Amino acid sequence: MKIFRKIRLSSLTKGSASKYLIYAIGEVILVVIGILIALYLNDRKDLSDLKSQQKNHLILIKEELGNNLIIIEKEYDVLSNIVVNLRDLINLTSVNKAEKEINETDLSELLFLPLTRSIEIDYENVAYNEFIASNSLKDIDNDSIRAILRSWDRRLHTLKLQEQVVYEALKKSTDFIETKGSLKTVFDNYNISETYFEINNSPQTFSNKVVLTSRQFQNILIQYLGVATQLYKKTYPVFISDINSLIGLIDDELNDRINKL
Repeated sequence: MKIFRKIRLSSLTKGSASKYLIYAIGEVILVVIGILIALYLNDRKDLSDLKSQQKNHLILIKEELGNNLIIIEKEYDVLSNIVVNLRDLINLTSVNKAEKEINETDLSELLFLPLTRSIEIDYENVAYNEFIASNSLKDIDNDSIRAILRSWDRRLHTLKLQEQVVYEALKKSTDFIETKGSLKTVFDNYNISETYFEINNSPQTFSNKVVLTSRQFQNILIQYLGVATQLYKKTYPVFISDINSLIGLIDDELNDRINKL
């Protein structure tokens, strides 16, 4: 640019008006070019910052998804045992004189999980919520990732509702035992009273076999089994599949950005 100015100044010393006009136009052109270059560089910087922000968001969301996946898979295994115990209990209530075919300890082992173990996960969602609050969803280039993240809150809400339904079924079972049976007997026979609660086993056991002849308890168990099976066979597997799909899409997106560097 200094060279151009020297040339134009040299032209001005010759007193040519037309050359002065050319000089002025040249100055304007240089200013415009400078502004355009500055805007271009600024846009490039803004785009780079946006891409870096997106990358950080995706990395954090992926970490949350991975942590949630580990927790869900553990709860899924517990839910599997609950479903098995519920089936065994229902089968017992359908057998004549079932109370004579099972001892109190074995019955307590069948009752323990369905009566005491709730399936409710405290999902990690901080990174996702911050991402949504930042209004950055619209800036995600990958259509598949954007579509899944847009509906993620709804999917999680649906999952929590199903978990709540299972919890309410557990509560009905517990309420029945509190009225007609004995939780203390379950805890004593499952070796929970002394080891966990640090209380003595009862010297006289109150039998829970009475529940095996109760139609009301059978109905409660069937309803419990229905909602637990829904969570076990459909809701959790679908959500686990969604998590794995989203993690895979994020991995592909991050790897694609690395390859473009």
